[in-house]
Amino acid sequence: MSLLHALDFSEKTVLITGASDGIGYGIATAFVEAGATVHVTGTRSQDSYDKDFAGMTFHTLSLQDGDAIEALSKEIPHLDVLVNCVGTVLYKKAEFERESFTKVVDINLTGAMHLSTAFYDQLEASSGNIIHLDSVVSIRPAINNPAYSASKAGLVQLTKALASKWARKGVRVNTVAPGMVPTKITANQATPEALEHWKKVIPMGRVGSPEDIAGAVLFLASPMAAYVTGQHIAADGGGTI
Repeated sequence: MSLLHALDFSEKTVLITGASDGIGYGIATAFVEAGATVHVTGTRSQDSYDKDFAGMTFHTLSLQDGDAIEALSKEIPHLDVLVNCVGTVLYKKAEFERESFTKVVDINLTGAMHLSTAFYDQLEASSGNIIHLDSVVSIRPAINNPAYSASKAGLVQLTKALASKWARKGVRVNTVAPGMVPTKITANQATPEALEHWKKVIPMGRVGSPEDIAGAVLFLASPMAAYVTGQHIAADGGGTI
């Protein structure tokens, strides 16, 4: 394929988990615009979200439910790109409690592993690829979120392990680490005062958007990144420099 048409996904099937809002929804919208057949997931029913899922097939899924992951893998027999945007975080120091810590790691890391292996056969058949969304806390931890920080750092190493294991089978695996993007999950860090702070400390002078993250994901999913695997790209405006 000519690189001039590398972002044409009109013959590709893509699954984006955690796409009911925020970054995941922005990525899903970008793939629809690029012509892909797009499947998305959320933890609740489709009609409980205030988003337009036109051009997408919606599935209800929790990454804590192993049976549901296996069932979804049977519903989607062909897959070219798996984008895992699922992530949870608990505030008010809840992650220092064992039960809460376990829950966050179960969703963010163990769930990502199960999702990857459940769809491996489809991705091997299509010489497809996986893109996990981790976070810049995998580089600089959030002091009040040990489970979130550890799970996202673990996701980076999981990605490298899977990339190494599956490279000769034609399956690429990479991660994108978003910086500050105002979403529901970062609402406590995106007050007007906080946003002014972020603009001062981020070298590019602004916070990110779902579209910024979608650009990095589409690049990694495309033939332009055909020789890229096991990599961790921070899309953060230079915030972790």
